[in-house]
Amino acid sequence: MVFGNGTLWTNYRMKLTGPCDMNLKRFPFDQQKCFLTFESYNYNTGEVRMQWNQPYPVMLLKPIQLPDFELVNFSVIAVEQMYPAGWWDELTVAFVFKRRYGWYILQGYIPTMVTIVISWISFYLGPRAIPARTMLGVNSLLAMTFQFGNIIRNLPRVSYVKAIDVWMLRLVMMLRLR
Repeated sequence: MVFGNGTLWTNYRMKLTGPCDMNLKRFPFDQQKCFLTFESYNYNTGEVRMQWNQPYPVMLLKPIQLPDFELVNFSVIAVEQMYPAGWWDELTVAFVFKRRYGWYILQGYIPTMVTIVISWISFYLGPRAIPARTMLGVNSLLAMTFQFGNIIRNLPRVSYVKAIDVWMLRLVMMLRLR
């Protein structure tokens, strides 16, 4: 819409998919912060001025429902950004997501803890029950390996240690030291 004073008003509805650098060191008890920036691609502030609705440039019409994350908070920063070709109006939205970890507790932490408790049965077997104790130890280690593989198969590959890795390593060490 063009107003009499030359002001142009435009409104777009967009569906976007954007990247989000994730830090998985505290996985599955992690929070992620993702950024989305809006700006003109071709025109700097000398040619086009962008003004965002005040006081709320970004609004959620309904709660965001994600299977793995809960939207904890979002914040908005409107700035004029300097580039070599001039100044650009920019709106950056920061979303903070908290992972829903219930599935990981039920499918990862509890079963691995039960595996460890079952492996302790070997302490109550007599000293002559070597085959039974060996079977419990080997089967517990196989179960832990399977459970860990079940958890990490859906995770992105990263080169650092995650909280779930530390948990599994401690449990495997408990199995080996028993």
